[in-house]
Amino acid sequence: MSDVRFRHKRWVRRTAVWTVTAAVLAGGVFWVSGGYAAWRDDRALDSACEGDLAAGAVRELFDDIHLTSSARWGDRRHCTVGASDDDTDAGLVLWSGRTDRMTNLEDFGGFDAPLGHGWTGSFRFAPDSDDPDRAGAVVMLSCGKESGYGQLMTAEADLGRGGFDDPVARERLVAVLTETASAYARRTGCAAPVGERVKDVGVSTARTDHKPVAAATGSCAGLLDGKTATGWGVRTVQEISTDPAPVENCVLGGPRGASLYEFAAHYGPAAVWERRRLDERRDGDTARANPDAPNGAYALTARCPGAGGTALYQVKTLLDEDDPKRAAPVVDHQGLRAALQRFAERSAKTHGCETPRAV
Repeated sequence: MSDVRFRHKRWVRRTAVWTVTAAVLAGGVFWVSGGYAAWRDDRALDSACEGDLAAGAVRELFDDIHLTSSARWGDRRHCTVGASDDDTDAGLVLWSGRTDRMTNLEDFGGFDAPLGHGWTGSFRFAPDSDDPDRAGAVVMLSCGKESGYGQLMTAEADLGRGGFDDPVARERLVAVLTETASAYARRTGCAAPVGERVKDVGVSTARTDHKPVAAATGSCAGLLDGKTATGWGVRTVQEISTDPAPVENCVLGGPRGASLYEFAAHYGPAAVWERRRLDERRDGDTARANPDAPNGAYALTARCPGAGGTALYQVKTLLDEDDPKRAAPVVDHQGLRAALQRFAERSAKTHGCETPRAV
């Protein structure tokens, strides 16, 4: 009986040794093969950007790509995520800061798709782009009712493979942005209301995305009656939805979509940037003496709560670069100002702003 117990103990000891040896060997293989580095990088993702990064949404966005990340927001308030291998250029850059200090949110002339779902933000992706892997989004959060008191965050992503022509990829990038922005706001003391999960994320419109003026249902709807549109030579519109965004656009165009009149609303940092451009255009003596001159500009402004700051609304008479003969006809200055007022008041109401007034 004692021999049986002895053999049993020896078997247990050998089994334990084999188990430990196997574990050590497996651990060594895991370490040498890069498994530990991947595991470490994956764990680091959960605490990236001082814990603000929506790590789960990031993993969904990049889908099986091993990622590295910055632990803290950099000096210029940016945080990055990148591929940990050399097989892809995938990466994500997030920028964040107070809206009164971020004055570099430029209007690149794009008609970006508003996010809706309770957010003030937009998504930029051109379906006909030569680089469908790249897209960007922006969201503004109001930290209170004080005008200009808010935060802004942008996200720029390169999928490395796949593309943002896939609506699921667009939804995932917006989820990364909105979830990270919400966490950042909470940690920094910004009591901002947040929206819902954004689904059916739209894409940027292009000049070819025009439709008959009578079919306008978004940012161009109701600006002109039929008789005025005919008198102005307006037959088409290029528009976005009426959900709030940092930049909102409407173009009234000719029969084949040629741009004639462009209306634009700017909020937060976008308004600061555009106001500088407006002041530069108005530096000319002719523009100052006569706002109805060809180089003049009609503009309205409104005080808005929170991140919206001091909004700027403009309308410009455009020239058709491809065919000057299709440029805007003689401008109905009074009618153009009235249309701008309608455009501005509707947008301002959406953002909770005061009634727009002349600059």
